[in-house]
Amino acid sequence: MSIATELPAQTAADAPARPSGDAYSWFVVLFLMVLLTSSFIDRTILSLLVKPIRQDLHLTDTEFSYLAGLAFVLLYTTTGIPLGWLADRWSRRWLIAGGVAVWSVMTASCGLAGSFWRLFASRIGVGIGEATLSPCSYALISELFPPERRARPLSVFTLGIPIGSGMALMIGGSVIEAISKVGPIDLPLIGVTRPWQTVFLIVGLPGLVLALLALLIVRETPQRLLKTADDQPSFGAVLAFIWQHLGVYATLALSLGCFAIYGYGGNAWLPTYLQRVHGFTAPQAGLFLGSSVLVLGVLGSVAAGWFADRMMQNGRRDAFAATGISYAIGMVVTASLGTVITVPWLSLTLVALSGFFSLTWAGANIATLQTVTPVRMRGQVSATYLFFTNIIGLGIGPTTIAASTDYIFHRDSAVGWSIALVGTISMVLAVLILWIGRGAVARRMAAVKG
Repeated sequence: MSIATELPAQTAADAPARPSGDAYSWFVVLFLMVLLTSSFIDRTILSLLVKPIRQDLHLTDTEFSYLAGLAFVLLYTTTGIPLGWLADRWSRRWLIAGGVAVWSVMTASCGLAGSFWRLFASRIGVGIGEATLSPCSYALISELFPPERRARPLSVFTLGIPIGSGMALMIGGSVIEAISKVGPIDLPLIGVTRPWQTVFLIVGLPGLVLALLALLIVRETPQRLLKTADDQPSFGAVLAFIWQHLGVYATLALSLGCFAIYGYGGNAWLPTYLQRVHGFTAPQAGLFLGSSVLVLGVLGSVAAGWFADRMMQNGRRDAFAATGISYAIGMVVTASLGTVITVPWLSLTLVALSGFFSLTWAGANIATLQTVTPVRMRGQVSATYLFFTNIIGLGIGPTTIAASTDYIFHRDSAVGWSIALVGTISMVLAVLILWIGRGAVARRMAAVKG
């Protein structure tokens, strides 16, 4: 018997636990969005601290990029797969709460680091904690909404990306400025902390409150309560299923990975671009980028979910690909041109507009992933998917931009050209992947929907 026969993509268990639009279902989506927002605040705040950390720890751009990308992605990706396995078998409520607690403590521990390697180790810990949230959330939300209406709630969940990134940039810039004026602070039991270390302590510790709230708010769905560990496929069966539908899963993971190269790379280096090229201070860069990401990023995410759902309801099985190609073109027109045009007002306008397109298409991609995946293996498939998207995005994006600045252009002021070079290549690849793979995804969606 084939795996596809043993594990049909849609079963009775895939029906929503409550009617779509139920108040509790949407409340859970909004709370999970708050958790994702917190995680992106914790991971994004580093981008505003390039200058003081480089000065205090004597780092190059490339070395700093390891903190922004490599350190985080190392265990974020490798622990994600066993955590996805647990998400299919164990309490997602406890996994989410535990993950929030771990990443909050490890973010605060960045404030205790006095060397590159201690900071590197703390960033690894942040990655371990944050690896729990997405696989659990994807599966949970997918059990609360029917397939034709998943793009919108998953897009609302992924609003945590622009909201978290925007808040980190806006609030973080102001906090950094205020703390910098105060100077080093002598904290009880901790000792003297530099301003950038104090920022990590302030940002990280409040997350422990969210961990407690997760235990109070998140409940398992009736589908999960009816399952037993014996119902769940092994990881070998999951890999065999992915291999059987490799064209579908490769299209989904690789296309979003290319977007993540630009998204995570831009998050890491656009604040520095504004400071080096346009003469912004860190707070000014944070306010400018944060407000554009917060406003336009939210609009872009909502628009992507609405657009994809409308096309799905009209019978377009390639809705996610059509949306993704449009957003990739938008990224090239705004971010790539914006970072190399020498007319200041036009450059800043385009950079601001790029917030509409940067990673805001993720919800439509994730909704497609959940729909084509059998309900009993969504945690493991989501973790495998995130392994590849984050290895590509976080592993390549920040470091490739930094290396381009250090080794191709050989001057710090060329960071805008590095962003444009890496971003354009990644978006061209995303369009090619979506165009080639759209047929395989459409056929799978048609088979799933009957």
